[in-house]
Amino acid sequence: MNYAYNSPYKDFVPPILAPFLDLIQGVGVEEISHVELISKTISRLLDGAPELRAAGAERSYITHITRVGDPIGMFFGHEVAGMVREADMANIAADDAVYVANANSFPKGYVLKGPARSVGYSTTPLRPGDLYFKDRNNDGVVNEADKDVIGSPYPDFTYGFNISADYKGFDLSLSFNGSQGNTVLDGQDYYLRNMEGSGNQYKVLTNRYRSEAQPGNGYDYRASRGGSQSNSTRLSDYYLQDGSYFRCTNISLGYNIGGIKTLGVSNLRITASVDNAFTVTNYLGYNPEVDYNNGSNLTPGVDYGKYPLMRGFNLGARVSF
Repeated sequence: MNYAYNSPYKDFVPPILAPFLDLIQGVGVEEISHVELISKTISRLLDGAPELRAAGAERSYITHITRVGDPIGMFFGHEVAGMVREADMANIAADDAVYVANANSFPKGYVLKGPARSVGYSTTPLRPGDLYFKDRNNDGVVNEADKDVIGSPYPDFTYGFNISADYKGFDLSLSFNGSQGNTVLDGQDYYLRNMEGSGNQYKVLTNRYRSEAQPGNGYDYRASRGGSQSNSTRLSDYYLQDGSYFRCTNISLGYNIGGIKTLGVSNLRITASVDNAFTVTNYLGYNPEVDYNNGSNLTPGVDYGKYPLMRGFNLGARVSF
C-alpha cells in the first residue's frame, strides 16, 4: 500500500504518520470494525494536543476545560478536602515554619502535619472556618497544578412523560420532564455565600461556621468580609450544585358541557391549565435547567442570574354552533 498521498515520491511517508503505519495499514472504511481502528488512530494523533480552558461566568476565573479523553466543557477547578478547625492551627504553623525556612518550599519527602497551604491564591493565611483544597500532586502546596475536572454539566439521563385521563365529560392531562445526574455552576454563589454584607445570602448560611462553639454544618465556610477573602471563595466543587430536577410542565383540565339549545350552541367546552406548575429539585437557584452562555459547547451548565421560568395560568372556552 502506498502512503505517499499527493506526493511525487513513491515511497515517501510523512513523518507524523510513521509511528502509526501499523494501525493505518489495511484500514477500509467499508468495514465497521475499521471505523473503531480509525477512531483510535485519530485519538493517538491528537494525544498531547493543547487543552482549552474557558471562563464561563462573568468573573474572570476559569470554569471549564476541554481536553482529549474527556467530554467537551467539563467543570475545572479545585476539589475541597475539608474545613480548617482550631485543632489544625498548630500543625499549620509547624508546616509554615518549615516552608519559610526552606526558601518557600518543602524539603523532599516532607510529610505535612496539617492542610496544604495555598500559594498565590489567598490574601490571608488559613483560619478556622476556611475551606482547604486537595493537594493532588502531593508537593505540600496548592496552586494551579492541583486543579482538575471537578464535575460534569451533562446528565446521566433525561426523561419526559405524559398522563391523561377522562371521566364523564372531564378530561385531565399532565406533562412532566426531568434531568438526573448533572451539576450546575451558579456564578452568583460567590455573592450569595460570602457573607460580605453587601446583599442577601442563602438561608442555609445561618448554619455556617462561626466558631468552635458554633461550627455549623461543617460545610459552609466562615464569613469572608470584603478585602480579606480566603481561598474559600476560589472556584472549587463547593460552588457546584446538583442540577437534577423533576418538573411538571403543564396541567390541563377540560370539561365538555354539551349543547345549549336556547343559545343555539351545539357544544360548549371550557378549559383551565397551568404552565410550569412545579419543580422538585435541590438546586438553590431559580432554575436548574440553565444555559447562561446560550448554547456554548465549551462552557455549558452555568447559571448567572438567568430570569426564572414564568408560571402561567390560562382559562379558555370553545363554542360550537
